[in-house]
Amino acid sequence: MLSEQDLIAYLENTLSPAVRQRIESELERDPQQRRQLVHQIQLDTALRALLGESTSNERVKQSVLAIVRGESEEAIKRQVLADTTSTARSSRREEAHTTHPSSILHRLSSIFRRPAWTFTLAAACVAIFLGVWFATCPAPLALAIETPTEVALASGVGTPKPGDTIRADVSISTTVKFADGTVLHLEPGTEISLQPVGNPPRAGGKQFKLVRGSLAADVAKQPEGLPLLIETPHALVTVVGTEFDLTVDTNQTELEVAHGLVKMSGVNDAQPVSVAAGEFAVASPRTTTRYGRLARNPYLWPFSSASIWNRPLGSSAKFSPVPGKSFFADGPLADVLRSRRPFLGSPTDPLRRIWVNGEIRADLCLAVANLPDANISDSWVLLQRGRRHALELHGVSVRADGDLDAQSLARTDLAGPGVDESASDAKPFGLSNLGGLLRTGELENGIRHALASRVNRQRLGGRNDFQTPSTTWPATGGDASSGDFLNVGTLLAIPSDVDIAAKFGTNGPAYELARAMQDYGVYVTGVAPAPFVLLTDDARWAEADELLTRLVPLLQIVTNNSPATPAGGGTPRRETAPALTGESK
Repeated sequence: MLSEQDLIAYLENTLSPAVRQRIESELERDPQQRRQLVHQIQLDTALRALLGESTSNERVKQSVLAIVRGESEEAIKRQVLADTTSTARSSRREEAHTTHPSSILHRLSSIFRRPAWTFTLAAACVAIFLGVWFATCPAPLALAIETPTEVALASGVGTPKPGDTIRADVSISTTVKFADGTVLHLEPGTEISLQPVGNPPRAGGKQFKLVRGSLAADVAKQPEGLPLLIETPHALVTVVGTEFDLTVDTNQTELEVAHGLVKMSGVNDAQPVSVAAGEFAVASPRTTTRYGRLARNPYLWPFSSASIWNRPLGSSAKFSPVPGKSFFADGPLADVLRSRRPFLGSPTDPLRRIWVNGEIRADLCLAVANLPDANISDSWVLLQRGRRHALELHGVSVRADGDLDAQSLARTDLAGPGVDESASDAKPFGLSNLGGLLRTGELENGIRHALASRVNRQRLGGRNDFQTPSTTWPATGGDASSGDFLNVGTLLAIPSDVDIAAKFGTNGPAYELARAMQDYGVYVTGVAPAPFVLLTDDARWAEADELLTRLVPLLQIVTNNSPATPAGGGTPRRETAPALTGESK
């Protein structure tokens, strides 16, 4: 989109041949910009006719143009003061050689080299012209800002105009793309307005208002002097090129930066704060902006600090032996690791829409080559870099056009509890498929969350139809809990009186896994065709079968894990997980 400065330079023939050719090509393609050029020619011609071509008059013309462009009153005052001071000096030099009395009109007539009545008439004409201009012409600033080239909505793909508002449906995310590769992901219910921002408002470049909701952005490097500007009710955000998340709540604006550097200026800040990769900032109308390092990466360590997945066992936890058939009734454990690797997409990957029962329910950028074979019945977890939500899908297939079909879809807030109040096909027992995953590197660096396991159907109570096993809190959606069997939702743990250091040493994978099972425990999250498996993000190690064969017999049921006494209650064995910015309990 061409700015007023581009068109003025084009009319005044101050551009290089290459730039002129580019502008002419854009004018040829875009009728809206041709109309803007006509308006600019009309204004320029009128001003030249009224004020003439002298250098002094050119300053007046530029001041009028500054008003039309929307520059601040303060900025125009400063320029006018500078021009007036310069003119006054010239006038005093002229008065030194004449005895002619100096009225205001005579001074002005000497400045513009016209009779006084000519200046009066010109001023009246300019006032009339500007009144008509403002009444009939679209706001030049709205035309000057750069707008997206593509917006993926449930109704289809559109191209917005300056001044438009883009609203994501309350249940569907929306992806916004610009010509330079900049991508915005608007979470459901988010609203942005494509209009100039800042004080004074800036002409040109990418800029918009985030009215409500959350967005994640992958911003290409912006032209020098034209950073991306985002205005929220509480702050102004300036971006040259980076990845970040931005959320507007009722009383504050939250920023998290994944890569690069972002500047945020709150309403109470004397200077903007610089927020680098791995840092956050929170602006509110009551205080200056606070900022610092992010406590943890929600992609690698998700969910709120109060989540069942991040809650350590307490000193009041009570234990009882696992009922029923032994885990080793059919021999030693084998193939004890089951991969549940989340699929991570980049904002620069092709945009895919996700269809459920013939309706578009979400979108994300994803390379299909990263996905497993189509038509798998198991659940998928799709992550988008720069997004604070995961998409959990069941019964997925890849369409001929590259979009995805799913039988069921659920959205999971990475700063939320990791448990839904009701079950769905995507989360059969309400438990997120991200919960409890053993992550690559944790066996060396320590595990600071509960783990997730699955057991064979014969170990679970409930109706034996493979669809309705017994469940207990925090799981839901199954049959009534059973005391004679395990249940989906059962928390298993190594009792506190077991000396794991004596059995497994004080470091290494065996110790770290045993310590996690004693300090956080292992939730039973579903059914597997094996006596016992641990869920991982694709982590592998050679001694897994042997190690789990030694660990599993030590596990017992935490009998008082409940909403009133989560993880057994009492003093936590470990420090709770640090809070995520904006986490929901």
